[in-house]
Amino acid sequence: MRYGINLVGQAAGRGIYLLAGFAAFVMVAKGAGPEVLGHYGIALAALAIALIAADFGTTLTFAARIGACAPEARADALAGVLSARLILGAGTGLALLGALPLLPPPTRPALALAALALPLVAARFLDALFQVCGRPGWSAYPSLANAAVLVVGTALALALDAPEAVLPLVAVAAGAAYGVLGLVLAGRLVPLRAASPRIGLATIRQAAGVGISNALGTLNARIGLLALAAFAGAAEVGLFTAGYRFFELGVAVAITLAAPLVPVFGRAVGTGTLLAQARLALRLVLAAAGPGVVAAWVLADPLVRLLFGPDYAASVPVLRIAALMAAAMIAATILFSALIALGRTGFAVWFSATGCAVNAILCLVLVPRAGATGAALAALAAEVAMLAVVVSVFHRSVGAPLVPRDLPAILAPPLAMAACVFASPAALAPVALPAGAILALAGALWLRPRNSLPSLSSPEASS
Repeated sequence: MRYGINLVGQAAGRGIYLLAGFAAFVMVAKGAGPEVLGHYGIALAALAIALIAADFGTTLTFAARIGACAPEARADALAGVLSARLILGAGTGLALLGALPLLPPPTRPALALAALALPLVAARFLDALFQVCGRPGWSAYPSLANAAVLVVGTALALALDAPEAVLPLVAVAAGAAYGVLGLVLAGRLVPLRAASPRIGLATIRQAAGVGISNALGTLNARIGLLALAAFAGAAEVGLFTAGYRFFELGVAVAITLAAPLVPVFGRAVGTGTLLAQARLALRLVLAAAGPGVVAAWVLADPLVRLLFGPDYAASVPVLRIAALMAAAMIAATILFSALIALGRTGFAVWFSATGCAVNAILCLVLVPRAGATGAALAALAAEVAMLAVVVSVFHRSVGAPLVPRDLPAILAPPLAMAACVFASPAALAPVALPAGAILALAGALWLRPRNSLPSLSSPEASS
Protein backbone atom coordinates (compact mmCIF):
# COMPACT_ATOMS: atom_id res chain seq x y z
CA MET A 1 0.00 0.00 0.00
CA ARG A 2 1.67 3.20 -1.15
CA TYR A 3 0.31 5.29 1.69
CA GLY A 4 2.11 3.03 4.16
CA ILE A 5 5.45 3.58 2.41
CA ASN A 6 4.87 7.33 2.25
CA LEU A 7 3.90 7.36 5.92
CA VAL A 8 7.12 5.60 6.92
CA GLY A 9 9.19 8.14 4.99
CA GLN A 10 7.24 11.07 6.43
CA ALA A 11 7.43 9.68 9.97
CA ALA A 12 11.17 9.02 9.69
CA GLY A 13 11.91 12.55 8.54
CA ARG A 14 9.65 14.20 11.09
CA GLY A 15 10.80 11.93 13.91
CA ILE A 16 14.47 12.73 13.32
CA TYR A 17 13.61 16.44 13.12
CA LEU A 18 11.64 16.43 16.38
CA LEU A 19 14.18 14.35 18.29
CA ALA A 20 17.01 16.65 17.25
CA GLY A 21 15.08 19.71 18.39
CA PHE A 22 14.25 18.08 21.72
CA ALA A 23 17.87 17.04 22.26
CA ALA A 24 19.14 20.56 21.55
CA PHE A 25 16.54 22.05 23.90
CA VAL A 26 17.60 19.72 26.73
CA MET A 27 21.28 20.50 26.13
CA VAL A 28 20.66 24.24 26.32
CA ALA A 29 18.53 23.82 29.45
CA LYS A 30 21.19 21.80 31.28
CA GLY A 31 24.27 23.54 29.93
CA ALA A 32 23.29 27.21 29.86
CA GLY A 33 20.67 27.78 32.56
CA PRO A 34 17.12 29.14 32.69
CA GLU A 35 17.80 32.67 31.43
CA VAL A 36 19.64 31.54 28.30
CA LEU A 37 17.01 28.86 27.76
CA GLY A 38 14.35 31.57 27.95
CA HIS A 39 16.04 33.60 25.22
CA TYR A 40 16.53 30.45 23.16
CA GLY A 41 12.83 29.62 23.53
CA ILE A 42 11.82 33.13 22.48
CA ALA A 43 13.99 32.85 19.37
CA LEU A 44 12.46 29.48 18.46
CA ALA A 45 8.92 30.80 19.07
CA ALA A 46 9.55 33.83 16.83
CA LEU A 47 11.04 31.54 14.19
CA ALA A 48 8.03 29.21 14.37
CA ILE A 49 5.65 32.13 13.79
CA ALA A 50 7.76 33.31 10.85
CA LEU A 51 7.75 29.82 9.34
CA ILE A 52 3.96 29.65 9.52
CA ALA A 53 3.75 32.98 7.70
CA ALA A 54 6.35 31.92 5.12
CA ASP A 55 4.42 28.72 4.45
CA PHE A 56 0.93 30.31 4.39
CA GLY A 57 -0.75 27.01 3.58
CA THR A 58 1.31 26.28 0.46
CA THR A 59 2.56 22.93 1.78
CA LEU A 60 -0.91 21.38 1.82
CA THR A 61 -2.07 22.91 -1.46
CA PHE A 62 1.17 21.90 -3.20
CA ALA A 63 0.78 18.33 -1.91
CA ALA A 64 -2.74 18.16 -3.32
CA ARG A 65 -1.67 19.58 -6.69
CA ILE A 66 1.44 17.43 -7.07
CA GLY A 67 -0.59 14.34 -6.25
CA ALA A 68 -3.23 15.11 -8.86
CA CYS A 69 -1.10 16.30 -11.77
CA ALA A 70 0.56 14.18 -14.44
CA PRO A 71 4.30 13.46 -14.11
CA GLU A 72 5.19 15.90 -16.86
CA ALA A 73 3.43 18.73 -14.98
CA ARG A 74 5.33 18.24 -11.70
CA ALA A 75 8.08 20.71 -12.62
CA ASP A 76 5.46 23.43 -13.24
CA ALA A 77 3.76 22.67 -9.92
CA LEU A 78 7.07 22.92 -8.08
CA ALA A 79 8.00 26.11 -9.94
CA GLY A 80 4.74 27.72 -8.79
CA VAL A 81 5.29 26.89 -5.14
CA LEU A 82 8.95 27.97 -5.28
CA SER A 83 7.88 31.34 -6.67
CA ALA A 84 5.24 31.64 -3.94
CA ARG A 85 7.80 30.75 -1.26
CA LEU A 86 10.20 33.42 -2.52
CA ILE A 87 7.46 36.06 -2.33
CA LEU A 88 6.23 34.91 1.07
CA GLY A 89 9.78 34.59 2.40
CA ALA A 90 10.65 38.13 1.31
CA GLY A 91 7.54 39.61 2.92
CA THR A 92 7.86 37.61 6.12
CA GLY A 93 11.59 38.33 6.30
CA LEU A 94 10.99 42.09 6.11
CA ALA A 95 8.37 41.83 8.87
CA LEU A 96 10.76 39.79 11.03
CA LEU A 97 13.54 42.35 10.53
CA GLY A 98 11.12 45.08 11.59
CA ALA A 99 10.26 43.16 14.77
CA LEU A 100 13.88 42.61 15.86
CA PRO A 101 14.03 45.71 18.14
CA LEU A 102 11.15 44.22 20.18
CA LEU A 103 13.04 40.99 20.86
CA PRO A 104 15.88 40.27 23.34
CA PRO A 105 19.33 41.24 21.96
CA PRO A 106 20.74 37.66 22.08
CA THR A 107 18.03 36.51 19.66
CA ARG A 108 18.54 39.21 17.04
CA PRO A 109 21.51 37.84 15.03
CA ALA A 110 19.82 34.47 14.55
CA LEU A 111 16.48 35.97 13.59
CA ALA A 112 18.16 38.41 11.20
CA LEU A 113 19.76 35.41 9.48
CA ALA A 114 16.40 33.63 9.49
CA ALA A 115 14.77 36.65 7.83
CA LEU A 116 17.21 36.27 4.91
CA ALA A 117 16.96 32.46 4.70
CA LEU A 118 13.23 31.84 5.24
CA PRO A 119 12.63 30.21 1.82
CA LEU A 120 15.27 27.62 2.75
CA VAL A 121 14.28 27.13 6.39
CA ALA A 122 10.59 26.57 5.54
CA ALA A 123 11.15 23.74 3.03
CA ARG A 124 9.10 20.83 4.39
CA PHE A 125 6.74 21.04 1.38
CA LEU A 126 9.29 18.97 -0.57
CA ASP A 127 8.15 15.82 1.26
CA ALA A 128 5.15 15.61 -1.06
CA LEU A 129 7.41 15.74 -4.13
CA PHE A 130 9.53 12.89 -2.80
CA GLN A 131 6.40 10.82 -2.21
CA VAL A 132 4.79 11.23 -5.63
CA CYS A 133 8.14 10.57 -7.34
CA GLY A 134 8.51 7.27 -5.50
CA ARG A 135 11.26 8.42 -3.13
CA PRO A 136 9.48 8.86 0.25
CA GLY A 137 12.59 7.75 2.14
CA TRP A 138 14.39 10.86 0.94
CA SER A 139 12.46 12.85 3.56
CA ALA A 140 14.91 11.47 6.14
CA TYR A 141 18.02 12.96 4.50
CA PRO A 142 17.25 16.68 5.00
CA SER A 143 16.19 15.87 8.57
CA LEU A 144 19.51 14.10 9.17
CA ALA A 145 21.35 17.17 7.87
CA ASN A 146 19.29 19.36 10.19
CA ALA A 147 19.94 17.02 13.14
CA ALA A 148 23.70 16.88 12.53
CA VAL A 149 24.09 20.66 12.37
CA LEU A 150 21.73 21.31 15.29
CA VAL A 151 23.00 18.70 17.75
CA VAL A 152 26.71 18.95 16.94
CA GLY A 153 26.61 22.73 16.66
CA THR A 154 24.76 23.15 19.95
CA ALA A 155 27.14 20.79 21.73
CA LEU A 156 30.18 22.66 20.38
CA ALA A 157 28.75 26.07 21.29
CA LEU A 158 28.14 24.93 24.85
CA ALA A 159 31.52 23.18 25.16
CA LEU A 160 33.39 26.26 23.89
CA ASP A 161 31.30 28.58 26.11
CA ALA A 162 30.31 30.61 23.04
CA PRO A 163 28.11 33.70 23.44
CA GLU A 164 24.48 32.78 23.92
CA ALA A 165 23.56 34.42 20.61
CA VAL A 166 25.36 31.51 18.89
CA LEU A 167 22.80 28.95 20.12
CA PRO A 168 19.81 30.24 18.13
CA LEU A 169 22.17 30.90 15.21
CA VAL A 170 22.93 27.17 15.17
CA ALA A 171 19.19 26.41 15.08
CA VAL A 172 18.68 28.69 12.06
CA ALA A 173 21.74 27.24 10.31
CA ALA A 174 20.33 23.75 10.88
CA GLY A 175 17.08 24.79 9.24
CA ALA A 176 18.96 26.22 6.27
CA ALA A 177 20.90 22.95 5.92
CA TYR A 178 17.56 21.14 5.80
CA GLY A 179 16.36 23.37 2.98
CA VAL A 180 19.58 23.22 0.93
CA LEU A 181 19.76 19.42 0.94
CA GLY A 182 16.01 19.17 0.28
CA LEU A 183 16.32 21.36 -2.82
CA VAL A 184 19.37 19.42 -4.05
CA LEU A 185 17.41 16.17 -3.79
CA ALA A 186 14.35 17.74 -5.43
CA GLY A 187 16.56 18.84 -8.33
CA ARG A 188 17.40 15.20 -9.01
CA LEU A 189 13.69 14.47 -9.54
CA VAL A 190 12.43 17.51 -11.46
CA PRO A 191 14.06 20.65 -12.87
CA LEU A 192 14.33 23.46 -10.32
CA ARG A 193 13.10 26.88 -11.42
CA ALA A 194 10.82 29.61 -10.14
CA ALA A 195 7.68 30.56 -12.02
CA SER A 196 6.75 34.13 -12.80
CA PRO A 197 5.64 36.36 -9.89
CA ARG A 198 2.11 36.27 -11.34
CA ILE A 199 1.95 32.49 -10.93
CA GLY A 200 3.53 32.77 -7.48
CA LEU A 201 0.83 35.23 -6.40
CA ALA A 202 -1.86 32.94 -7.83
CA THR A 203 -0.41 30.07 -5.78
CA ILE A 204 -0.55 32.23 -2.66
CA ARG A 205 -4.16 33.19 -3.33
CA GLN A 206 -5.06 29.53 -3.77
CA ALA A 207 -3.51 28.73 -0.37
CA ALA A 208 -4.79 31.83 1.43
CA GLY A 209 -7.62 30.08 3.23
CA VAL A 210 -5.30 27.45 4.67
CA GLY A 211 -2.67 30.10 5.51
CA ILE A 212 -5.09 32.24 7.50
CA SER A 213 -6.43 29.10 9.14
CA ASN A 214 -2.91 28.14 10.23
CA ALA A 215 -2.38 31.58 11.74
CA LEU A 216 -5.63 31.32 13.68
CA GLY A 217 -4.65 27.81 14.74
CA THR A 218 -1.43 29.19 16.20
CA LEU A 219 -3.47 31.72 18.16
CA ASN A 220 -5.91 29.03 19.30
CA ALA A 221 -3.06 26.98 20.77
CA ARG A 222 -2.03 29.92 22.96
CA ILE A 223 -5.41 31.18 24.20
CA GLY A 224 -5.36 28.88 27.23
CA LEU A 225 -1.88 30.03 28.23
CA LEU A 226 -2.86 33.69 27.93
CA ALA A 227 -6.02 33.16 30.00
CA LEU A 228 -4.13 31.26 32.70
CA ALA A 229 -1.45 33.95 32.87
CA ALA A 230 -4.14 36.61 33.28
CA PHE A 231 -6.49 34.84 35.69
CA ALA A 232 -4.60 32.05 37.46
CA GLY A 233 -0.90 32.84 37.64
CA ALA A 234 2.38 31.27 36.55
CA ALA A 235 1.96 28.05 38.54
CA GLU A 236 -1.22 27.11 36.68
CA VAL A 237 0.50 27.95 33.39
CA GLY A 238 3.20 25.42 34.25
CA LEU A 239 0.68 22.74 35.20
CA PHE A 240 -1.23 23.28 31.98
CA THR A 241 1.93 23.24 29.84
CA ALA A 242 3.12 19.94 31.33
CA GLY A 243 -0.09 18.15 30.34
CA TYR A 244 -0.63 20.06 27.10
CA ARG A 245 2.70 18.87 25.69
CA PHE A 246 1.03 15.53 25.07
CA PHE A 247 -1.55 17.22 22.85
CA GLU A 248 1.34 18.78 20.93
CA LEU A 249 2.64 15.24 20.44
CA GLY A 250 -0.79 14.38 19.03
CA VAL A 251 -0.49 17.33 16.66
CA ALA A 252 2.80 15.93 15.37
CA VAL A 253 1.18 12.50 14.92
CA ALA A 254 -1.74 14.05 13.02
CA ILE A 255 0.53 15.96 10.67
CA THR A 256 2.62 12.85 10.06
CA LEU A 257 -0.47 10.78 9.31
CA ALA A 258 -2.18 13.37 7.13
CA ALA A 259 0.67 14.80 5.06
CA PRO A 260 1.18 11.65 2.93
CA LEU A 261 -2.59 11.44 2.47
CA VAL A 262 -2.90 14.78 0.66
CA PRO A 263 -1.29 13.62 -2.61
CA VAL A 264 -3.19 10.32 -2.31
CA PHE A 265 -6.44 12.25 -1.92
CA GLY A 266 -5.42 14.49 -4.82
CA ARG A 267 -5.20 11.40 -7.03
CA ALA A 268 -8.50 10.09 -5.63
CA VAL A 269 -10.26 13.30 -6.74
CA GLY A 270 -9.30 12.51 -10.33
CA THR A 271 -10.44 8.88 -10.10
CA GLY A 272 -13.69 9.67 -8.28
CA THR A 273 -12.76 7.66 -5.19
CA LEU A 274 -12.21 10.50 -2.70
CA LEU A 275 -15.16 9.57 -0.47
CA ALA A 276 -14.15 5.92 -0.25
CA GLN A 277 -10.50 6.72 0.45
CA ALA A 278 -11.26 9.40 3.04
CA ARG A 279 -13.72 7.08 4.80
CA LEU A 280 -11.13 4.30 4.86
CA ALA A 281 -8.39 6.58 6.24
CA LEU A 282 -10.72 7.99 8.91
CA ARG A 283 -11.82 4.51 9.96
CA LEU A 284 -8.23 3.33 10.30
CA VAL A 285 -6.95 6.29 12.32
CA LEU A 286 -9.95 6.33 14.67
CA ALA A 287 -9.56 2.61 15.31
CA ALA A 288 -5.94 3.28 16.28
CA ALA A 289 -6.64 6.49 18.24
CA GLY A 290 -9.25 4.91 20.51
CA PRO A 291 -6.88 2.50 22.29
CA GLY A 292 -4.37 5.35 22.52
CA VAL A 293 -6.88 7.46 24.44
CA VAL A 294 -7.56 4.55 26.82
CA ALA A 295 -3.83 4.03 27.37
CA ALA A 296 -3.28 7.75 28.01
CA TRP A 297 -6.12 7.75 30.55
CA VAL A 298 -4.57 4.82 32.44
CA LEU A 299 -0.95 5.98 32.23
CA ALA A 300 -1.58 9.68 32.89
CA ASP A 301 -0.73 9.66 36.59
CA PRO A 302 2.46 7.54 36.49
CA LEU A 303 3.61 9.28 33.30
CA VAL A 304 3.28 12.77 34.79
CA ARG A 305 5.01 11.72 38.00
CA LEU A 306 7.85 10.09 36.08
CA LEU A 307 8.50 12.99 33.70
CA PHE A 308 7.67 16.03 35.84
CA GLY A 309 7.54 14.88 39.47
CA PRO A 310 4.87 14.81 42.20
CA ASP A 311 4.42 18.60 42.18
CA TYR A 312 2.65 18.26 38.83
CA ALA A 313 -0.20 16.00 39.99
CA ALA A 314 -2.72 18.61 38.83
CA SER A 315 -1.44 18.06 35.27
CA VAL A 316 -2.95 14.55 35.19
CA PRO A 317 -6.49 15.66 34.19
CA VAL A 318 -4.96 18.00 31.61
CA LEU A 319 -3.11 15.07 30.04
CA ARG A 320 -6.28 12.97 29.94
CA ILE A 321 -8.23 15.78 28.32
CA ALA A 322 -5.34 16.34 25.90
CA ALA A 323 -5.63 12.72 24.74
CA LEU A 324 -9.29 13.29 23.80
CA MET A 325 -8.29 16.52 22.06
CA ALA A 326 -5.67 14.70 20.03
CA ALA A 327 -8.18 12.08 18.85
CA ALA A 328 -10.64 14.79 17.74
CA MET A 329 -7.89 16.75 16.05
CA ILE A 330 -6.52 13.73 14.16
CA ALA A 331 -10.00 12.98 12.78
CA ALA A 332 -10.47 16.62 11.75
CA THR A 333 -7.06 16.67 10.06
CA ILE A 334 -7.90 13.65 7.89
CA LEU A 335 -11.12 15.27 6.63
CA PHE A 336 -9.39 18.65 6.31
CA SER A 337 -6.76 17.06 4.05
CA ALA A 338 -9.44 15.51 1.84
CA LEU A 339 -11.14 18.89 1.41
CA ILE A 340 -7.82 20.55 0.56
CA ALA A 341 -7.30 17.94 -2.15
CA LEU A 342 -10.77 18.76 -3.45
CA GLY A 343 -9.83 22.44 -3.66
CA ARG A 344 -12.11 23.52 -0.83
CA THR A 345 -9.95 25.95 1.16
CA GLY A 346 -12.32 28.81 1.98
CA PHE A 347 -13.87 26.93 4.90
CA ALA A 348 -10.46 26.72 6.63
CA VAL A 349 -10.76 30.25 8.01
CA TRP A 350 -14.14 29.49 9.60
CA PHE A 351 -12.74 26.20 10.84
CA SER A 352 -9.98 27.84 12.90
CA ALA A 353 -12.01 30.94 13.78
CA THR A 354 -14.67 28.72 15.33
CA GLY A 355 -12.05 27.05 17.49
CA CYS A 356 -10.62 30.39 18.61
CA ALA A 357 -14.05 31.77 19.50
CA VAL A 358 -15.13 28.71 21.48
CA ASN A 359 -11.79 28.49 23.25
CA ALA A 360 -11.71 32.18 24.21
CA ILE A 361 -15.29 32.30 25.49
CA LEU A 362 -14.97 29.13 27.57
CA CYS A 363 -11.58 30.17 28.95
CA LEU A 364 -13.18 33.33 30.33
CA VAL A 365 -15.75 31.16 32.12
CA LEU A 366 -13.70 28.11 33.15
CA VAL A 367 -10.17 29.32 33.86
CA PRO A 368 -11.05 31.52 36.88
CA ARG A 369 -12.96 28.56 38.37
CA ALA A 370 -10.88 25.52 37.41
CA GLY A 371 -7.42 26.79 36.42
CA ALA A 372 -5.41 24.47 34.20
CA THR A 373 -8.20 21.89 33.99
CA GLY A 374 -10.62 24.61 32.88
CA ALA A 375 -8.23 25.73 30.14
CA ALA A 376 -7.91 22.12 28.96
CA LEU A 377 -11.70 21.69 28.87
CA ALA A 378 -12.03 24.89 26.84
CA ALA A 379 -9.40 23.63 24.40
CA LEU A 380 -11.23 20.28 24.10
CA ALA A 381 -14.50 22.06 23.33
CA ALA A 382 -12.69 24.08 20.66
CA GLU A 383 -11.35 20.91 19.02
CA VAL A 384 -14.81 19.32 19.04
CA ALA A 385 -16.31 22.49 17.51
CA MET A 386 -13.69 22.49 14.74
CA LEU A 387 -14.34 18.79 14.09
CA ALA A 388 -18.06 19.57 13.76
CA VAL A 389 -17.29 22.29 11.20
CA VAL A 390 -15.09 20.07 9.03
CA VAL A 391 -17.53 17.14 9.24
CA SER A 392 -20.36 19.44 8.09
CA VAL A 393 -18.35 20.83 5.17
CA PHE A 394 -17.17 17.37 4.16
CA HIS A 395 -20.73 15.99 4.30
CA ARG A 396 -22.00 18.77 2.04
CA SER A 397 -19.07 18.59 -0.38
CA VAL A 398 -18.33 14.86 -0.62
CA GLY A 399 -20.72 12.79 1.48
CA ALA A 400 -21.04 11.22 4.91
CA PRO A 401 -17.51 10.67 6.31
CA LEU A 402 -18.67 7.52 8.13
CA VAL A 403 -21.60 5.13 7.80
CA PRO A 404 -23.08 2.73 10.41
CA ARG A 405 -21.13 -0.26 9.11
CA ASP A 406 -17.87 1.58 9.98
CA LEU A 407 -18.71 1.75 13.69
CA PRO A 408 -17.74 -1.81 14.71
CA ALA A 409 -14.26 -1.40 13.24
CA ILE A 410 -13.85 1.93 15.06
CA LEU A 411 -15.36 1.03 18.44
CA ALA A 412 -14.18 -2.56 18.91
CA PRO A 413 -10.46 -1.83 19.55
CA PRO A 414 -10.93 0.83 22.28
CA LEU A 415 -13.78 -1.10 23.91
CA ALA A 416 -11.68 -4.28 23.98
CA MET A 417 -8.79 -2.44 25.55
CA ALA A 418 -10.99 -0.59 28.05
CA ALA A 419 -12.74 -3.81 29.11
CA CYS A 420 -9.40 -5.52 29.68
CA VAL A 421 -7.81 -2.62 31.56
CA PHE A 422 -10.64 -1.27 33.70
CA ALA A 423 -11.99 -4.69 34.64
CA SER A 424 -8.62 -5.74 36.06
CA PRO A 425 -7.41 -4.92 39.59
CA ALA A 426 -5.05 -1.98 39.83
CA ALA A 427 -2.22 -4.29 40.86
CA LEU A 428 -2.48 -6.06 37.49
CA ALA A 429 -2.20 -2.84 35.44
CA PRO A 430 1.32 -3.67 34.13
CA VAL A 431 -0.13 -6.88 32.69
CA ALA A 432 -3.61 -5.63 31.78
CA LEU A 433 -2.38 -2.73 29.63
CA PRO A 434 -0.29 -4.78 27.16
CA ALA A 435 -2.96 -7.50 27.18
CA GLY A 436 -5.57 -4.88 26.32
CA ALA A 437 -3.36 -3.54 23.52
CA ILE A 438 -3.00 -7.06 22.08
CA LEU A 439 -6.76 -7.59 22.32
CA ALA A 440 -7.42 -4.25 20.63
CA LEU A 441 -4.99 -5.10 17.83
CA ALA A 442 -6.64 -8.48 17.34
CA GLY A 443 -10.04 -6.82 17.08
CA ALA A 444 -8.73 -4.25 14.62
CA LEU A 445 -7.18 -6.94 12.42
CA TRP A 446 -10.36 -9.03 12.50
CA LEU A 447 -12.49 -6.06 11.43
CA ARG A 448 -9.91 -4.48 9.12
CA PRO A 449 -11.14 -3.10 5.79
CA ARG A 450 -10.46 -5.30 2.78
CA ASN A 451 -9.73 -2.45 0.38
CA SER A 452 -6.72 -0.13 0.58
CA LEU A 453 -5.53 3.32 -0.27
CA PRO A 454 -4.41 3.75 -3.88
CA SER A 455 -0.78 3.70 -4.93
CA LEU A 456 0.71 6.88 -6.27
CA SER A 457 2.90 4.75 -8.49
CA SER A 458 -0.01 2.82 -9.94
CA PRO A 459 -0.63 2.96 -13.67
CA GLU A 460 -3.35 5.53 -13.13
CA ALA A 461 -0.97 7.74 -11.19
CA SER A 462 1.63 7.74 -13.91
CA SER A 463 -0.66 8.26 -16.83
